[in-house]
Amino acid sequence: MPSTWVMPRRVVVLAFAAILLGSTRVTPAGAARQALEGHVEAARLLGPGVVSTEDDEIGGSLSPDGEELYFTRLAPYTTFPRLGVICVARFVSGRWIPPRVAPFSGRYLDLPPRFAPDGRRLYFASSRPLPGSAARGLRVWSVERVASGWGEAVPLGAPVNDPEGSWNLDPSVAADGTIYFASDRERRGRFHIYRCRLDGGVAQAAEKLGPEINTAFDETQPFVSADGKTLFFASTGLQEPPYASRPEDLNGAGAPYPRADLYVSRSRDGVWTRARHLGHGINSVADEGYPSLTGDGRYLIFSSARSRFGLPLPHALSYADLERDLHSLLNGGGNLYYVSTDVLDLPR
Repeated sequence: MPSTWVMPRRVVVLAFAAILLGSTRVTPAGAARQALEGHVEAARLLGPGVVSTEDDEIGGSLSPDGEELYFTRLAPYTTFPRLGVICVARFVSGRWIPPRVAPFSGRYLDLPPRFAPDGRRLYFASSRPLPGSAARGLRVWSVERVASGWGEAVPLGAPVNDPEGSWNLDPSVAADGTIYFASDRERRGRFHIYRCRLDGGVAQAAEKLGPEINTAFDETQPFVSADGKTLFFASTGLQEPPYASRPEDLNGAGAPYPRADLYVSRSRDGVWTRARHLGHGINSVADEGYPSLTGDGRYLIFSSARSRFGLPLPHALSYADLERDLHSLLNGGGNLYYVSTDVLDLPR
């Protein structure tokens, strides 16, 4: 694996018309306008029955042209690493076409990918083995578009995938090439958000973001807008009051059982504002994660494991009710959702 990660030139030099949440916005292809349309004030299922199913889907990254949606479907077992397969769905003639497995996935745990702002490259974390290394874990990989579709996935070098063997995951890249990701390099098993800036096309040392973003708990799954000024991410530790005092974050025995919620921060003069908890039905008592913006900045896509089974139930279930709910979209498996960004009161 190369010792230094060098950002591909085509990712560094971008058409700034694709900057998200800025004054100039790109109108996506007609497919995206039909697939995600209208003023969505509360979280809405994305592609129910085709993309979001009774199985476990996480992530959701729409190509800048609005024609392809990439996400991960997880196999339903608890050994590690689980099988996680990156899938791609297309919206054609007013409907979602059943997804297919991405050509660079299907053998390992591949977590949801994110597009570079120009759409020419996908970044994702994977358990696939690094060339020449016996180390196991999650590392950041990328794959580039080629004439035939997608090329071979390759691991990023240092300083993103550091030589000490830490786990590095959930990459997201801004238009200037700065990459944000989660890593446990400071303390094994405890994840925080880092970034690597570019200087002359070469990534500089990883910087851990400050207390406005990172806490004593886990922060993961960052998504940075193309202009580098808005950051969405998942955290188990920023809730106010602290999670252990919230009844919904305790398990049945009264012990802490934190689930991740989604937050947003804005960079002002190079300093991140204190992260704010997202409302409008985005966060629930279940896990939420993998936020991403559409190429025009109009919609936030995310995944959630919300279900009909929050305790106590309003009434006792019959067996028919149980069968119906266990085989519904809201059975506790992950689904993809979206909401309009103009209802989120995003920081300026």
